[in-house]
Amino acid sequence: MNNFITIKFFIICLCIVSSTVLSQENSIKFAAPADKKIFVLPVPNNKIPLQSEIIITVNGIKLNNKATALTQWTNDNQATFIRLLQINVNKQNDQNPKENITYKLQWLPAKKEINTQIIKNKSLPHLVYPSAQWLAESILLHPKITQLDTSWYTSPKTLYANFVTNDLLLKQNKYPPTRASQWLFDRPRSIFQLFILTGDTKWLKEGSKLVHFYLENLDETGKFKLKENFDLKYLMPNGLLYFYLLTGDNRIKPVLKAFFEQSLNWQATYKSNYQFWTERHQAAALNIAIAYWEISGSPQAKNRIDEIIDATVQMTFSPRNEWKIIGCPQHTYKSHEGKAGNSPVCSPWMMALLGDGLWRYYRLTHDKRSAALLNAFGDFMPNYGIHFADKKLKNKVLPLYLASMDNKLLEIKNQWIDDQHVCDIAGLIGKSLYIKKKVNEDVFLLNELFNVFIQQCKDINKKYKHAKKGYLPIIPPRRFGWTYSTTSDLPWLVYWLDKKI
Repeated sequence: MNNFITIKFFIICLCIVSSTVLSQENSIKFAAPADKKIFVLPVPNNKIPLQSEIIITVNGIKLNNKATALTQWTNDNQATFIRLLQINVNKQNDQNPKENITYKLQWLPAKKEINTQIIKNKSLPHLVYPSAQWLAESILLHPKITQLDTSWYTSPKTLYANFVTNDLLLKQNKYPPTRASQWLFDRPRSIFQLFILTGDTKWLKEGSKLVHFYLENLDETGKFKLKENFDLKYLMPNGLLYFYLLTGDNRIKPVLKAFFEQSLNWQATYKSNYQFWTERHQAAALNIAIAYWEISGSPQAKNRIDEIIDATVQMTFSPRNEWKIIGCPQHTYKSHEGKAGNSPVCSPWMMALLGDGLWRYYRLTHDKRSAALLNAFGDFMPNYGIHFADKKLKNKVLPLYLASMDNKLLEIKNQWIDDQHVCDIAGLIGKSLYIKKKVNEDVFLLNELFNVFIQQCKDINKKYKHAKKGYLPIIPPRRFGWTYSTTSDLPWLVYWLDKKI
C-alpha cells in the first residue's frame, strides 16, 4: 500500500479542464449606471492579453478611454494576460444618471502593452462583468452552470449570512464585533462567494463592510489588533484578495505583502517531534503566500509556496520516525496539542483547510504535487479520518477532530459536535475525487463516503425551511466561516461527479 501511494505521487499529471469553453470572440458587453465613468472588470485567465488595445463603444459610437491592467495572471512565471482591468471613460453628460448604459468592450492585438501604472481614483471603480460565468472564472471559483441547482447550499447560507452580518443580532448573542475569535475562518471570503453564487449585490456590499472593519483592525505590520498576541490564523488573505478583484482597492496589495512578511515566521518544514505544528497553520501560511503571489506575481511568494508544498509532500510521502505512509502530513500528538505523546497524528478538518489551499494552487498552475497531496488526503479519510456515533445518533459516520495512527486513546472525537465539520470534510473528499477521476482511479468507496457527508451537510441545514425571521443563528459565528469558506464548489463537485462534465 505504501509503495502504491508513493508511486501515485510521481505519476499524477493533471490539468484543470473547464466545464465550459469560453468564447474566443474578442468582445463582451456589460451594463453600468450612466453616472459611472470608472469601471473595474475582473478577467478570466488566457482571455485578454497585456498586448491589447481596448476599445469602448456605446451604440456603435467610440468613447475615449484609459485602460489600466491593475493585476495580471502569472502563467509559467510570466505575466501575459490581464486579471483585473480598470477602464476610465469620457462620455457625454446628457444621459439620465438613473439609467443603465450598455457598453461594448473590444480588445485588439497591439504592439505595446496596456498601461500598468496605477491611476489613483477619488472613489472605487464600479464593478462590471458580462456574465456570472465570467465573474466566477475571474475569481477562480468553480464554473457556473445554468442547470446547476445550488439552492440546497445557498438558501441556508443566506439565512446564516443574514445573522453573521447583523451586528445587533451578534451582540444579542454576546458576540460584539470586537470579539476576536468570530473573525477566524475568513468570513468576508464566505460572503463574497455568496455574492458570486447568487448574484445578489447585497452580499457584495456586506462583504465590503466586513473587509473595511477588518482593515481598520490591522496595524501597520499586518497584525490583527483585536487579538492580544500575534496569531497567524487571524491573517486571512482570501477575503481581501476577492475584495481587491471585485473593487481594485489599492489598499489591499500592501496589506497582503505585510501578511506575507509576517507569515515567514512559520516554519513550514516539520523537523522535530516537539515543534509546534498543525495543518491549520500550514494552511494559513500557504493561503497567504498564494494570495500575495496572485496579486503581485512576487518570486519570493512563489518560492514560499514551493517550500510549503514540498514540506507537506515530505511529511505525507516520507514521514519521520519510519511511520508508515497513510496519506496525511504526520506529526506528533505533542506537536499538535502541546501535550506529551509522540504518536503520529493528523486532523481531518484541518486537512480540509490545507486541501483548499492546495486546490486553489492546483487550479492556478496544474501543480502535480498539489494534485498528489489531494489524492492522498482522499485515501486517508475512509481509513483513518472517521468514527461512528452510537445508537443515540443512529451510528452515523462522522469526521474525527484528531486521528492517531498507533494510539487510539489519543484520538479526539465528540459525536455531538463533529457533524459541524461534515460540509468542509465533504469539500476535501470532493476535491480528492476530482483528482482521482482524472486519472481513472477506482473511487467507489470514497464516492460513497462523499455522498454520506453531502447528505449530512444538507440535513444539518434543513431547518432553514422553517425559518420565519429571515435569519438563522449559527453559534459560534466563526462556524459560518469554516462551513462555507472552503466549500463554495460543493454543489459544482456534486454535479461534476455525477455528470462527469
